[in-house]
Amino acid sequence: MEQIQKYMVRLAQNFNESFSEEKAEFWDCLVISAADEKQKDCFQQQLDEQLKKGELPRATKYLVIADCPGSTLGSGGSTFHILKQLKELFGNDLFHMKIWISHAGGSSKRLPNLSCTGKLFCPLPLEIEGKAITILNLKIILTSPFLKLMTNGGIFICASDDIETYCLDGLENVVEKSNQLTEDGIVAIAHPSSIAIGNTHGVYVLPETSEMDENCWLTSCLEVLQKPNYSTMKMRKALVNWGNGEERAYTDSMFWCGPGLVKKMVTFAQENSDLYSTETCIYGDFLACMGSRPAEEKLYLKSTSDSPTIKRKIASQFGETPLNVMVLEKSNFYHLGTMPEYLENLNPTSELFRTLAMKPIAQSFCRKPSGIRGIVTTSCLEADVESMIGSVMDSCMVNVPVVCERQTIVSHCVIDDPLINVIPSCWMFHTAAVKQENSVLYVTIAFRIDDDLKGRVEQSHGWNGLGTMSQSFSATWRMVSNRENNKEVIQTGTLQRFSMEDIVQHKYIPAMMQHRENVLRKISSHV
Repeated sequence: MEQIQKYMVRLAQNFNESFSEEKAEFWDCLVISAADEKQKDCFQQQLDEQLKKGELPRATKYLVIADCPGSTLGSGGSTFHILKQLKELFGNDLFHMKIWISHAGGSSKRLPNLSCTGKLFCPLPLEIEGKAITILNLKIILTSPFLKLMTNGGIFICASDDIETYCLDGLENVVEKSNQLTEDGIVAIAHPSSIAIGNTHGVYVLPETSEMDENCWLTSCLEVLQKPNYSTMKMRKALVNWGNGEERAYTDSMFWCGPGLVKKMVTFAQENSDLYSTETCIYGDFLACMGSRPAEEKLYLKSTSDSPTIKRKIASQFGETPLNVMVLEKSNFYHLGTMPEYLENLNPTSELFRTLAMKPIAQSFCRKPSGIRGIVTTSCLEADVESMIGSVMDSCMVNVPVVCERQTIVSHCVIDDPLINVIPSCWMFHTAAVKQENSVLYVTIAFRIDDDLKGRVEQSHGWNGLGTMSQSFSATWRMVSNRENNKEVIQTGTLQRFSMEDIVQHKYIPAMMQHRENVLRKISSHV
């Protein structure tokens, strides 16, 4: 881990120095996908704000591209749709450009504190030049070394809810080979992972090789398995011995496509309108059909005989695409897509926290810093606040003494009710702004950390919409407190109530961004 940590710190320093001097190689265009026009507008407002503040490199184009109205494309259909839009925008210049794409569309149901603003804009307890950065900032930094592997252009694809850390010492040894391999194919990054991680991700089946002693090496790929169980990994020879009897699998994350393949993908998008009628996955339907094993031997192709036509078309058109894997032996993959994962990784005791040199108090003012054992990011705590290990607080103003118990998320909240003294363990609170005709209301949502948010969760018929953030938090806190103490939850019939779907539909991002600015001004007044 020490080598990874040193490399990450050095990478961040070099990135900032090169961009402050405006001499770094960079992406020609960064693209963020959005589920619809409303989400596109939400992302665009936050992008514009970061650019205005100089928090993102300006020497490039930033685009947010929404999926087609009424379509649920998935990351696969979304990628093809984005390429089709980029071809219309850039013409044939597209095939010489280096394009960065992050799939950020969707409702983030399992991380509701980010359902309105999006996971890419999640604040992190990581400061650069005194400012806490977002996942977007971090991913731009972490993906910058791979630009040298895309000399001829292409598209680089990454997710919005994960973080990869690595040591790339020795990368220069594979630059030339990577550029040769990528022209008409794909180079995908692989991480050595536990069997448990392999169960929930794509797993690359690699030929036997003697290069495993190298830190960073390239190889062909035989097959891609999607969320395989242990017996499937064993049978398909996807496991490697890691020493001491431990077995590992090489799992997926980011990948890039060469310009020749991009041309082929654009043509496919232009000729197949049924891409917009069936949800497809860029990993589970596009990458999964590739590999050098004969088609009749691939598990994915055996399983697609009854699949929708478009999935069979993708497999037929792209199944023979050259797929090579860059194995990063000293690397780790962290997923932040659920509340338990978010709390596990944004924690002073976590490996990710130590590797990236995160801070328990990031760009915040705390009246009583000694009381902070969890994480506090971009918050102003003007009263004595105690936070337990395993708690996360971001973008909050707290004016009364409060104890945040373990496994709590308090996001975007104002707390100034003297009756509030404890944030109960295993709860998430988040205040969103919604617009109703000409008025703005605030709604504080609350879920248990272990709630099944993709299933049906009781929401007590929604949450109250109130005139201030403080009133909203107090109302929801009382509801949760009564539930925790087995008291009757009394609903106020005269107040308008909002479901989670209502909140996402009617979110008012300008008010939420204004709250962030108010918090930052408060913090600055104490400096």
